[in-house]
Amino acid sequence: MKKSLACSLMAAGMLVSVAGHANAPVSVDSKEYKVLLDPSLFASNPSSAASSLLSALKTRLTQLNFDKTISGSFSAGNHDQISYYDTASTCVVRNNGYSVRYRTGDDKDIEFKFGHPDEELSYYTDVTGTGKNKSSKLETDVSPDKLVYSHSTEQDPASSGAPASVSALISQFSGASVLSSYSSQALVPVNGLVITQQEYDGPSSDIGNSDADFTLTIWYIGNSTTPSLVELSYRVDADSDTYFTTPVLQRSQVLMQAISSLGSWNLANSTTKTAWIYAYRSSSYPNGFCAGG
Repeated sequence: MKKSLACSLMAAGMLVSVAGHANAPVSVDSKEYKVLLDPSLFASNPSSAASSLLSALKTRLTQLNFDKTISGSFSAGNHDQISYYDTASTCVVRNNGYSVRYRTGDDKDIEFKFGHPDEELSYYTDVTGTGKNKSSKLETDVSPDKLVYSHSTEQDPASSGAPASVSALISQFSGASVLSSYSSQALVPVNGLVITQQEYDGPSSDIGNSDADFTLTIWYIGNSTTPSLVELSYRVDADSDTYFTTPVLQRSQVLMQAISSLGSWNLANSTTKTAWIYAYRSSSYPNGFCAGG
């Protein structure tokens, strides 16, 4: 992180405690732009579909008079199994603005994240982890219908695996202590889902002092070979000297306009992966995972 954390979230009501001095100005580490695509188009041959998608994106950028190009092509990247954890019915993690993602496979980690439209609130909310190889970041997540500042810590998972309770989560992330009044509640995979995630990466666009690096993410439920969700995203890291220049920001917006207007490729009512998994109706929770919350 560019700045040290000065405050922590002290209550589920999201009240921030100020440590006796004014908060320093905030700056994000990166911006990530995300759009959901029609998963049926990737059912028969994902690699071929990814190539066709990239071609369609380049055509759309030409129509928008984009003054840069995209180099490279999509190739299969990391293959993982992921689950999001929360308390069934009450959803105390999500209802307090957090998410917990557990990942195994090519990547092995657990992530504790807080998201909010207010940049300063997100930055000064404590997401401190106590595990090994931990890293924190503040990122702007941009989807077609919203902009959220996400403050997260990612670290090695505990040897015992995914946290089975809120108290176990607190033992891995001291920042989760704001949920201590729920410590006895069990944490389970949201909607009982274990997602097989296949990433495709490679394309990149030089947009000035920063690059836009593209990733295509495909989700399969369990061992299914039929994709349930597909997301096209690109990440723009802040330049260490110039932060985000005006040309970088302008070109980022053109790229977002392009991937949001790819016609039949786009999924109607695009949302985020996290929102999608919470809204999913599974046989284990036919009335909704948060139905009692």
